[in-house]
Amino acid sequence: MTDTLTLTDPVRAAFAPVLEALAPVREALATEKDVLAIRPGYHYPTTGKPVPAVVVAVTPGTTPVDPAGLAKRFGVPVSMIEATVEEQVAAQDRDIGAVSFAAGERTSAFEDLLTGEDVTEFAPPKGGAYEPLDPSKLDLIDEEMDATICVSPEAGWGELEAFLGETKKRLTVAMYQFTAPHVFAAVRDAVAPSGRSLELVLHPVPEKPAGSGVKAHDLEEQEAVLDPLANLMHDRFKFSWATLKTKANPEGLWASAYHIKVAVRDSKAIWLSSGNWQSSNQPDVHPFADDAADLPAGFQRKYNRDYHAVIVNDTLAKIYETYIKRDHDLSLESGRAQAFALPDLLVPEEEVEEAVEFAAPPQLFPPLRLNRRIKLQPLLTPDNYAEHALELIESAEESVWFQNQYINFRGTGEDFNEFRLLVTALKDKIDAGLDVRIICRDMMKQESVDVLVALGFPREAMRFQPACHNKTIIVDGKTVMFGSHNWSNEGVKTNRDASMIFYDQEIAEYLAQIYEYDWDRLATAKPTAKRPRIARAGEPVPPGMKRVSYAAVFDD
Repeated sequence: MTDTLTLTDPVRAAFAPVLEALAPVREALATEKDVLAIRPGYHYPTTGKPVPAVVVAVTPGTTPVDPAGLAKRFGVPVSMIEATVEEQVAAQDRDIGAVSFAAGERTSAFEDLLTGEDVTEFAPPKGGAYEPLDPSKLDLIDEEMDATICVSPEAGWGELEAFLGETKKRLTVAMYQFTAPHVFAAVRDAVAPSGRSLELVLHPVPEKPAGSGVKAHDLEEQEAVLDPLANLMHDRFKFSWATLKTKANPEGLWASAYHIKVAVRDSKAIWLSSGNWQSSNQPDVHPFADDAADLPAGFQRKYNRDYHAVIVNDTLAKIYETYIKRDHDLSLESGRAQAFALPDLLVPEEEVEEAVEFAAPPQLFPPLRLNRRIKLQPLLTPDNYAEHALELIESAEESVWFQNQYINFRGTGEDFNEFRLLVTALKDKIDAGLDVRIICRDMMKQESVDVLVALGFPREAMRFQPACHNKTIIVDGKTVMFGSHNWSNEGVKTNRDASMIFYDQEIAEYLAQIYEYDWDRLATAKPTAKRPRIARAGEPVPPGMKRVSYAAVFDD
């Protein structure tokens, strides 16, 4: 395995003129209010290799600069892109002006990678106060079980609905977001009868209802989900907000997110997923029913691709139930949950679907149902994910098919060692000539792509898929891991997430056919060029745009 994933001398040399041009470009554009960030990066031509360039990130929907004119003036390629929401927030926090740009303020972690200097305005990854259970109960399982493997958007809700409907005594749930009205109704009905109980742990940053798009009718968690359950169940309902580590709450358990999606039924069955209990992850459709209604327009572009497992096995169910109950108790002991407001966004009005790949009828994949012995490894972060994921990638002899929302790797000394090892292992398999494919969401940050390209990841190995939300690694078509783990420092190390590895060729082959479909038909060569814009307080909605909540656009 490569000891350190670093930039090569030719890459550094190629970026030398770009780094030299940054300060004068920043000074020249210091008074342009719609220029939000100026950083090194790549220009991606329609054909040919990526070209090192000065990247100018601007307020979405504006064109405040002439890239060709700037390139001629400063003697280096210049690329103008729409700023991500993160860059827009950072610009607001910095209060960008002539003084900061003229002083050479850096606005990119990629610059840190190229120069080896500290970028103080970017916070390093952080941990939480959570301590793994000792001894661990996350043992390898090789037992008889009933297993259903399925995917959203087509089959996720139907299987979750059936899982909830079979509740006899109790549900034990750990969830990032719980807002879909049909999921709430199914949970309420499952636990309503006397004698049944519900124990629930939720991520502590409830989003306000989306009000638009596929989550237009989703619920506000406190008033429309938690309060009705408490009023219905009284002491049969145990609830806690998970706690995050902040300055106000240094005893918070997890770094930045309680990102898990797991439900345990009656200590006998488990539902584990990459998908939240939102309408974007669990659309209310039943396409395999005899009386199935027509699917919504742009079905596979607007609703998330997620993977789900429903497994009836006492051993596995009791493992996850133990950890969720411990999370609940620890959260109650570890201070108050900290909520914060997310910004409203401005996005274009609904566009007509024009692309042929989305206009054609989608291929749908019915669930895979098994009743036999299955070997699997339960995973949790911060407990045991990183070492097992690394072992899985390193075991590959022919192929690694990777699918996730993003790979938010900095490539600097600030990265957690576990994350550096995972990204390095993926690159090692590329260097060894294996069939390595990487699908990420089309909203992935361009800077994160730039970092990977600079570190030697071939651009042709990456594709970008609308509504990609699953987190999957398929190795040699024989072994597959999926669950809720995003590939970021906190995602692989210090948040709460859950996944499983299936050492089972039939399951791997079932999901591999879906991966190939996504790669060939839904994924594209580049991330989306269009980014939502943060809505300013009191700002009228511009023509052709609509104001939506953050939740209407982003899932995590």
